[in-house]
Amino acid sequence: MPIHAAVNSLYPFTKSYIYFVSLNAQLSAADFDKGLALAWLSPDEAAKVARYKSPSARNNALQVRLALRAILSRHSAVNPAQWQFTYGEKGKPALSQEWFAKTGLYFNLSHSGQWLMIGVITGTKCNLSTNFQGLDELFVGVDIERERSSTDIVPILHHYFTQAETDALLQLPIELQRQRFFDLWAVKESYIKARGLGLALSLKSFSVDFSATVLSNATLKLPDNSSKMIPMFEPVKLSFSDANDPAATDVTWQTLMGRLNEGYRFSMTLGIPRRVCNSTDLQSGSISNTLTCVQLELGDLLNNK
Repeated sequence: MPIHAAVNSLYPFTKSYIYFVSLNAQLSAADFDKGLALAWLSPDEAAKVARYKSPSARNNALQVRLALRAILSRHSAVNPAQWQFTYGEKGKPALSQEWFAKTGLYFNLSHSGQWLMIGVITGTKCNLSTNFQGLDELFVGVDIERERSSTDIVPILHHYFTQAETDALLQLPIELQRQRFFDLWAVKESYIKARGLGLALSLKSFSVDFSATVLSNATLKLPDNSSKMIPMFEPVKLSFSDANDPAATDVTWQTLMGRLNEGYRFSMTLGIPRRVCNSTDLQSGSISNTLTCVQLELGDLLNNK
């Protein structure tokens, strides 16, 4: 049963989206000023952008904020300048209570190198209380990672990865080990971002298992209205070091991982409280049953709103 069918009556989210937006770190001063002149950013956000000393970091910070507002407005009648956000204890952004109540949108975002990734879940207009302290009703996290040939993966592997993850990686041919390292890192990041706890959550408190993963293809809609197929790997299994952890007992998790191109991979993790819906039905479904993947140009986003 598709995941959206399983939860539609009790947790009625309708669709999931992943957006990829190309960032321009070399944005001209005129284009930077043009972006600010849209007046979409709150005074707080504009001040944060201005505090970056590096021009490339400042350019990316502005583009990320503009793109997020424009993409959220694709899913509602809200003007990009109207969105208001709150931030969790570890900095995870979310819509303010007022705007979530009006739109039911969940989102998460990540950027690496030249790419911004934004995940959006639509149709979640329900206010369910939860005993899962520190988390919202629906948990979504995304991550995009650029594969770097200069990264010394061995010390990171032994410091942050579980023994099971390390053993499985080292059994692969040497030429595939670096790829799997970044695969694992993307999935781990998407999960901890869904939890909203940052590095307060140990990366060794859970393990990522690719052993049952099947390769398929997903359609990526391109800016010129054409499309291409990109590799998608699912289901990616998460297991927890502490079997009594509420994350293991109270929430059903689904994770997928894909490759945008040869240099970038991405992951999306979705968690739904088991008391909200039938976990057996959920486990037989897939995020990809509701997923739309879209690549956008920032200029088009800004001109369309």
